[in-house]
Amino acid sequence: MKIVILITSNPWRQSSASANRWLTLIEGLKKLGLEVELLIYGGYQTIDEKNVCPPHGLYKGIKYEYLNQKLIEGYWKTRFHIYIGHIIANKRILNLALNRVGNSQDIVWTDISIFSFKFSVKLKAKKNADFKLFLEMSEFLDIHQYNKGNFLQRWQGNKRQRYFEKKALPVYDGLALMTNTLIKHYTSFPEPKPKLLHLPMTVDLERFNKHTDPLPDFKKPYIAFVGVMNDAKDGVSLLIKSFKEIANKFSNYNLYLIGGWNYDTPIHLNLIKELGLDGRVEWKGEFQRDLIPAIIKNADLLVLPRPNSKQAQGGFPTKLGEYLATGNPVCCTMVGEIQNYLLDNKSAYFAEPGSVKSFTESMERALSDLKFAKKVGNNGRIVAEREFNKDIQAKKLLDFLLELQSQEAINIQ
Repeated sequence: MKIVILITSNPWRQSSASANRWLTLIEGLKKLGLEVELLIYGGYQTIDEKNVCPPHGLYKGIKYEYLNQKLIEGYWKTRFHIYIGHIIANKRILNLALNRVGNSQDIVWTDISIFSFKFSVKLKAKKNADFKLFLEMSEFLDIHQYNKGNFLQRWQGNKRQRYFEKKALPVYDGLALMTNTLIKHYTSFPEPKPKLLHLPMTVDLERFNKHTDPLPDFKKPYIAFVGVMNDAKDGVSLLIKSFKEIANKFSNYNLYLIGGWNYDTPIHLNLIKELGLDGRVEWKGEFQRDLIPAIIKNADLLVLPRPNSKQAQGGFPTKLGEYLATGNPVCCTMVGEIQNYLLDNKSAYFAEPGSVKSFTESMERALSDLKFAKKVGNNGRIVAEREFNKDIQAKKLLDFLLELQSQEAINIQ
């Protein structure tokens, strides 16, 4: 079986949750013997990427091609491309993508951009289209309405959602969804609609098997948060306030925040100063993907204080899977489908979402008995091995794709 994937950026050059999801599934399918080819339409994101990655290449046995070979780097250049530049370039790139995809593949897999949705509609309209069209989704398409952003971001998000639901959804043959909440949502859509697969969060456990020394700027012992510096998504302000409550009792611990700049970052930096936590709480910024294991494996405690939002209900935090893979104890809020997999004081430490008091108490439980916390962490690792192993989930995905290919697919829930 051959799979052609239309994707906005090179996942090996990204450190986002989305890139991790792509890589676990792509590399998992390749390991199972599938031929995989990536068509990258979003251009080069950094000068280093452009210098390292030729327009055509082979990486880990996977073919790739940059359909757009322009460098899109820097704040203003990126913003121009997002809001204006892509309109100019997309017609040419769309035609190029359509020409690259013929009848030599069995599955065409796209990302969730409006560009890919328009590509899918045009591609499926071809009379000689002898393949199956596939999509993987890990969250609701309307979460832009609940996060901070500008008018243009909301307008683009609304446009993408409307186009998908009215035009693109019916042309897909298969749709993999990360949560049962998403399965229920898309089951309610009228026919024609794609066959559905519940494909839980995936983690590459091998990344966290090796011993790694702490990074030079990380002083042990410490607590680590890795995620989006966004209160609506990951509750960073609540985390800072909770740490303040235990800072004196656990005076040898620092809290390190790992994530790129976000709209809420100035709020977090001001809060650190207001609470007198300079030197105890540090925003470290964003790190390359291959450095994340060293950061979280050397932490005594890993934290994820997600609020109860629509994004949390429909999705499942990739970082939680990576946290669990380390075997270190994890404090997290009881949101979405986390409780379907983990048990309080057994495989994680739970807290009520939105409560500083509750999250403080969960961290205090973990840090007050590190020997027991290590047992909780080991149990969490077992859950990750059983439920989120990329090899298990890739095999599940392969079986689904084979069913699609043979036109004998059934709804899998």
